[in-house]
Amino acid sequence: MIRRIPKDAMLVAGVIAITLGGTVLISSESPPGPLPLWLGFVLLAVTSLPLLVRQTRPVATVVAVVTGALLYQALDFPGGASTIPPAIALFTALTVGYRVLAVSATLVWVAGTLALGWVGTRPPGVQGTIWFVTSLVAIIILGEMSRHRREQLIAERERVTQAERAREEEAKRRVTEERLRIARELHDLLAHSISVINLQAGVSEHLIDRDPEQARRALGDIRRVSKEVLVELRGALGVLRDAGEGEEPLAPTPGMDRLPELVRRAKTGGIEVVLDLPEDSQELPKSVDLAVYRIVQEALTNIIKHARAARAEVSIRREAGDLLIEVRDDGVGWEEGTSGEGNGLVGMRERAMSLNGSFAAGLAPEGGFRVEARLPVRGLAA
Repeated sequence: MIRRIPKDAMLVAGVIAITLGGTVLISSESPPGPLPLWLGFVLLAVTSLPLLVRQTRPVATVVAVVTGALLYQALDFPGGASTIPPAIALFTALTVGYRVLAVSATLVWVAGTLALGWVGTRPPGVQGTIWFVTSLVAIIILGEMSRHRREQLIAERERVTQAERAREEEAKRRVTEERLRIARELHDLLAHSISVINLQAGVSEHLIDRDPEQARRALGDIRRVSKEVLVELRGALGVLRDAGEGEEPLAPTPGMDRLPELVRRAKTGGIEVVLDLPEDSQELPKSVDLAVYRIVQEALTNIIKHARAARAEVSIRREAGDLLIEVRDDGVGWEEGTSGEGNGLVGMRERAMSLNGSFAAGLAPEGGFRVEARLPVRGLAA
């Protein structure tokens, strides 16, 4: 509003100057009216003042300006230039969307002007009437065009705003997904090895006095597993780091070829693990290869931490273009008083679902716990 006042004030000053100047010229060739001309000048100036608020109060502006123009004509002042303020008010009303008001006021103005002209001392001629009506029609058309253009600009700005908001929301969503992915990677990477280390540390602590040799072997397993997890953590962080500058990962992404290593780690925790892999060595897509490794890793981690099992079976086979993963144990299943749906199971399900696969976990009919995942292979890039 503060920035618009000077512009509107300049417009009103210009309108007053033009209408007064035009009226002076017209009055020199027209018969004088019953009232002094200076009263007409005052009425023209007062009629132009409502244009100051034509943008914020278009209804009041149209009513005041059209009423002032009809009053000016009813008092029999020289016409012509007095049509400028109403024309501007009607054009503005159309531009800001008050079409019904503008058309209605135009009809009232035309009817009133012609009626006052015919009953007064300055009847309009045919040429003047045609020019007057044509000018008003042109004002309505131009006002409609301006209104349409204004609405287009507003709609375009709204589309740009919505697009920017959508981009911001998409960026936030990607950041959230990336954080979840990193958290899942670190959880899967650390949980298994830390569980093995914790188990071996308990064994060495328990046997340090009674069986130093067995305790020494357990400490050796801790040293080896901790070294392996440091190497794997370094590689995982290299993979997670932005490789946009052409950097190669510091270590290859783990896959199905490293499952025997997981089995060996689990065996150091005192669990007999049987691994059954598919006979063919067909290369898997990297996303599927990593998912297989992480699902088996997390399943073995849960067995070590919670199942109190002596034996586990890991089976991976191909079936109708899918890769089936099954991990089962002979433990106690879910611990009493727990729901069984921990972060590990959630992470495995998310990995499977992210590849349009399926996941199921629960107590096996023959006892123990079973984890099953089906990952589609066909149609995925290697």
